[in-house]
Formats: sequence, C-alpha cells, structure tokens
Amino acid sequence: TNAVFFSNVRVHSFCSIDQAVVLPGVTIARNCRLHKVVLDRGCKLPEGLVVGEDAAADAARFERTEGGVVLITREMLAKL
Repeated sequence: TNAVFFSNVRVHSFCSIDQAVVLPGVTIARNCRLHKVVLDRGCKLPEGLVVGEDAAADAARFERTEGGVVLITREMLAKL
C-alpha cells in the first residue's frame, strides 16, 4: 500500500510492503515486511527481511532518517 514501483521489480509471495519507493531491477524475496523504505536500483532483498519495525536494528544495518524512512542499497545488503 502507498508504494511506487518502477520497472523490472519482482515481489515474491507473502510480502507486506507499505510506504515504499522501489527503484528498477529490485527483487524482494518471500516473506519480507517493509515499511517506510526506499530501495536503490538492483537490490536483492533476502527472504524474511523485516525493515521499519525496529528503529535500532534499522539504523544499525541501513541509513535511517529521523522521520523513520530507511534507505537500502546493494552495498548495505552485501554487509548483512
């Protein structure tokens, strides 16, 4: 809900995506829960990734604004 998807985005089953901007070439694996995120182009999210529910965990893994929006890039995902 309330999401913008660019071209060539693949969302697998059982995902919940709310308030998101998903740039081209992104793959979101099964069972991901995403809230208030911006996904950079070419990201491949692992199965079961949860973002936007735990502010401390989000800030430790990704870039998070004071308003709670989380930016996820390929480089950040590579460090998981």
